Amino acid sequence: MIQLNQHATPDPEVVVTELEGLEGKEAVLLHLGTKMYFTLNETGLRIWQMLNSGLTPEEISEQFLKEFDISPEKAKESILNLIDELITEKLVKVADGWSD
Repeated sequence: MIQLNQHATPDPEVVVTELEGLEGKEAVLLHLGTKMYFTLNETGLRIWQMLNSGLTPEEISEQFLKEFDISPEKAKESILNLIDELITEKLVKVADGWSD
């Protein structure tokens, strides 16, 4: 599991397409190497954007508290869970390599 202070960055082989859906903004991630795709809702897309800008999960959590009406515990849990899922799907890398 990724830690709050670790950096995770999108894999360079991932292409992102942002869409306007019925529920708001969404994104489809496509890993060109594995040909696997992954969809993100608006909240997931926001996490992806912050990862892409170099923020740690802890920094993302702090930003979420400013942007959304969410408890600190729920923000951290949701962010860590999504990032762990993205790591499992090989869509993001932890700074020291892949985390399993």
